[in-house]
Amino acid sequence: MSVAGILSHTQDMVMVVLEQQWDILLDMQLQQDEMLRSLFSGDDPVFSAKEQEDLFEVQRLNQQILEAAESHKAEVAGKLREMHQGKSKAGAYQSL
Repeated sequence: MSVAGILSHTQDMVMVVLEQQWDILLDMQLQQDEMLRSLFSGDDPVFSAKEQEDLFEVQRLNQQILEAAESHKAEVAGKLREMHQGKSKAGAYQSL
């Protein structure tokens, strides 16, 4: 697996996040993990300056994906809280 291929895959992952296709992201993350393991499986991998730059970009994009996922998680948790509060209020009115 090439560094350029991993970068391209990671860029595709960002697009999936922007489209909020969270179910697809998990499979893509597992693929990326395997790609990275394969890339670093050698005894002492050596990367060109361009490959190093691309790997830093993969790292930056992964951080962006993580931040988007955390934000989405917080948003879903907030919606669940609102639903729970709504049920509690409905239950209180029904008991009157």
